[in-house]
Amino acid sequence: MKSDHELLQMVRRGDPAGTEALFEKYSGPLLRLADRMLFNRAEAEEVAQEVFVKMISRVEQYDGRAAVSSWLFAICANACRDRLRRSRRAVVVPLDAAAETASATEAADDRLLGQERRSAVRAALSRLSEEQREALILARYHGMPYAEIARVLDITEGAVKTRIFRAMETLKSIFSEGEPKWNAVTS
Repeated sequence: MKSDHELLQMVRRGDPAGTEALFEKYSGPLLRLADRMLFNRAEAEEVAQEVFVKMISRVEQYDGRAAVSSWLFAICANACRDRLRRSRRAVVVPLDAAAETASATEAADDRLLGQERRSAVRAALSRLSEEQREALILARYHGMPYAEIARVLDITEGAVKTRIFRAMETLKSIFSEGEPKWNAVTS
């Protein structure tokens, strides 16, 4: 298996196999990041595709200082920020945005409880600042270390820690405002 750097060299040479391999490896994580930042699956899909178009057109800009994955996540985060700046509309979180395929053995009330939880988390995430949300998503949902998040967001590691701390404090406050909706479902 080729490394990400080798695959990117293939992209530089115009070899579509490099692009295909990077797409297969990173399209899912990039789509999840964009979906969590934009709260709109269709726009998230467009952003994920846009990342690979930009990767191909800007491959010469990659300087090798950061991991290829960090570079791709940075392109994605910037594209999401650009879309959010352009739209600046109220974030609406449709209930089906949190829908996932249910297992055959999962009871209907368990599925409903899971959907309510996901909906509550998405709604809470939408109340965070853009900066807090993107740092938290990269750390908690994508498991990135703080140093890598700092490279992706082009900020200091201390700023990453601050954003995540403030995001967690805000989420604690949101969820302590009242009994979460999903507890009412189980009562």
